[in-house]
Amino acid sequence: MNTIKIIIADDHPLFLKGLKDALSDEADFEILDSASNGQEALDKIIALQPDVATLDLDMPMMNGIEVAKVLLKEHKNIKIVILSMHKDADIIRAAMALGINGYVFKDDAVNDLVTAIRDVYAGGYYISIDNANSSFFLNDDNELISELTKMEKLILKEIALQKTTKQIADENFISSKTVENHRANICRKLNLSGNNALLKFALNVKDSLK
Repeated sequence: MNTIKIIIADDHPLFLKGLKDALSDEADFEILDSASNGQEALDKIIALQPDVATLDLDMPMMNGIEVAKVLLKEHKNIKIVILSMHKDADIIRAAMALGINGYVFKDDAVNDLVTAIRDVYAGGYYISIDNANSSFFLNDDNELISELTKMEKLILKEIALQKTTKQIADENFISSKTVENHRANICRKLNLSGNNALLKFALNVKDSLK
């Protein structure tokens, strides 16, 4: 079993302790350290090089997005999960568009964060979904799904299962390049911008995919 090395950052001491306690119960997780502000988080992440960093969106000195921007530029190997009270569509879109791997609502953190960490470590993405925001990424031209080919619908369904490009390629006996081409075609037909937008769309419509 691979051990996933983690650093947790949050400026609320009780919430931070609760997260550390919950994650420490997982046999494959190793908590390297924690931080209570953005600058401290950035310094510790750079020094300790965890596999996954969980960052509170609203922290003093540097917020989670500011920390993430530095990491995404200089330490792209580190997976990033944002923790936030904010469920606003634009905030989530902006975070994922940067290349952040996961976005977890704080009120779902205990249940969602373990799954999110494992998913992003494996190369996938994770976004908390609830009734309030479950359709925030739904394209107004949802009927354009009917224009997708049979293979494109299959790829979309696989994306909704949060499978990586390599997993989709291996399971369908096609090349990763072919999968990437299908993803690009789907985005073009659905007027979506980038892989993160495609993932969010796929999660929203997965129950209707045949």
